[in-house]
Amino acid sequence: MVAKLYYKNKLILKLIKPFENKRLFTSLMLNILTLKDYNYWPKNLIALDAFCQTGLQWTRLFANEANYLEMWDINEQAIKYAKKEFPNANINCGDSINAIINNKLHRSDFNFVLIDLPVPFRYSNTEFEHFVFFDKIFNNVAANFILILNVVTNVNVMLNVHPKPKEYVDAWVNARKLFYNSDDGYIINPQKMKSSYEEKLLAIGITPKLILYNARNQNLGIVTIVGSKSI
Repeated sequence: MVAKLYYKNKLILKLIKPFENKRLFTSLMLNILTLKDYNYWPKNLIALDAFCQTGLQWTRLFANEANYLEMWDINEQAIKYAKKEFPNANINCGDSINAIINNKLHRSDFNFVLIDLPVPFRYSNTEFEHFVFFDKIFNNVAANFILILNVVTNVNVMLNVHPKPKEYVDAWVNARKLFYNSDDGYIINPQKMKSSYEEKLLAIGITPKLILYNARNQNLGIVTIVGSKSI
């Protein structure tokens, strides 16, 4: 499966290269350009892609700007291809969630962190999305940082694409209610998400400078957080 996706992406990139121009953006590139316009993009980029897969989808968009790039994925085959594509990166095959929670990353001063989890996602059969390790991310970042997260605004739309058993859905919806402090775990609009992240950041001593939401596709969105840690 990984090999098929890898060679498919390589072929697509090869085919579109002659036609690529500044009008052809991915959602991540749009966010990066927005951050640059706000003058928040780090001049000395220390980057972590915690769920990199082969790196051909998103890592490639910022890899060339990184003075240090750390990549993690739990899939051995994906990591094999990532090492081929990013020979200068510190690439790790392992559980990045465990590494984040237990401070086992190779650095603790990342100023750009990408959390592109596969969604719907369940960790250790009890936790969903990035909820269990959200607070721990900030033990691994610099005083000023950017964090980009994959999010789901509407569970119903996601379930149309990725159906799950009722028990799974109920547990996921309840986890979303708790994390976002919402009465409705099925639909959490971007404004509610932004306010929830702001509250969580302030509660742990993080000053949010900018919180953005952009749609990625009909199923997923991206939350971009620019913050600073109290010293």
